[in-house]
Amino acid sequence: MTKENTTFNFDQIIPRHATGCSKWDSLEKVFGSEDVLPLWVADMDFPSPEAVIRKINERASHPIYGYNTQESSLYQSIIEWVKSRHGWQIEKDWILLAPGVVPSIALSILALSEPGDGIIIQPPVYPPFFASIKDNDREIVLNPLLLKDGRYEIDFEDLEEKLSNSKNKLLLLCSPHNPVGRVWKEEELRKIYELCQKYKVDVLSDEIHNDLVFSGHKHTVFASLGTPACKQSVTFMAASKTFNIAGLNFSFMIVPCQRRRALIERWMHRLHINRNNLFGVLATEVAYQEGDAWLDALLSYLEKNADVLVDFVQTRLPRVKVNKPEGTYLAWLDFRAYFTNAKELEHFLVHTAKVGLNSGANFGSQGEGFARINLATQRSILLEALNRIEKALLAIDRNGKK
Repeated sequence: MTKENTTFNFDQIIPRHATGCSKWDSLEKVFGSEDVLPLWVADMDFPSPEAVIRKINERASHPIYGYNTQESSLYQSIIEWVKSRHGWQIEKDWILLAPGVVPSIALSILALSEPGDGIIIQPPVYPPFFASIKDNDREIVLNPLLLKDGRYEIDFEDLEEKLSNSKNKLLLLCSPHNPVGRVWKEEELRKIYELCQKYKVDVLSDEIHNDLVFSGHKHTVFASLGTPACKQSVTFMAASKTFNIAGLNFSFMIVPCQRRRALIERWMHRLHINRNNLFGVLATEVAYQEGDAWLDALLSYLEKNADVLVDFVQTRLPRVKVNKPEGTYLAWLDFRAYFTNAKELEHFLVHTAKVGLNSGANFGSQGEGFARINLATQRSILLEALNRIEKALLAIDRNGKK
């Protein structure tokens, strides 16, 4: 069990209803019922750091919200954050600003591959990975993760087979991995790097959860592994998940290779993606400058939530399986002892347990019988959701079904 930092009060419940937030105000549209407790979409029920709130309020007090410039202080805050938190020294010229990680992934696919090319992904994985490939007329190539003794691992034999096919041009890596919560070890990333270098396949590395890593684990930036990895990769990062500012629509790409960077910039100009959210820029800069203590406290709280989840499942839901995530604030629940059909599981969770989780099937066929739960909420809400699930499953056990 982790020791929790109590300097910040993450237990305080701040109502989010009627604020226009997807997580709480889209229940009827998403689940077909407003009578569910939402622990799904990946944002947090915690207020952003005080420094971020103060900066936004300060700027909002000026009555004109026109086009903004990208000050050098923003780039410097990114450079210093990446160096201090992840040990990677980057240069200003490598940084491309963007309205979000998913648009950045789509841009990079357009820039670094051609229609019909294969893009490798590792399901179960973040649903927009599938859409970013399919919607841009590329081929989805699956390298499914292997589930061994409750822990997900990369199938390197299959990965090499897929990389060796000259039609496959890119590997879209999720690091840390959403939804299974793996923080890839350096040796695992080095093996990916060696294989991709051997077969001349570029890596698009989604590292949006890079700051959200629990004790005993360390995030390694893929591009920090060496010059070839650095040159043959695009790294996607943002302060959005870390500091709960996803609604401000701001992220950045790190593209050390001048040629690849020029190709991506060409597509940015072609699609006229050359402006960024005023408040997203300000929030990111101040979060990176002043958010260290808040983030450390957040990580303590999130890891305690993860411990509570695992303990609850193991002691009170023994037929449900879960491994403590190594990073992110998401956990991957295995309900296959009860349900192998995704629609039946979703109906049970929504209409019987009355909790709103992400359907595992949305993360690929490997997610059938699974659900993703968002731990970034007050512990009382997490426990209420788990109690609801327990009560509903006990009814199934009593009736002798499944």
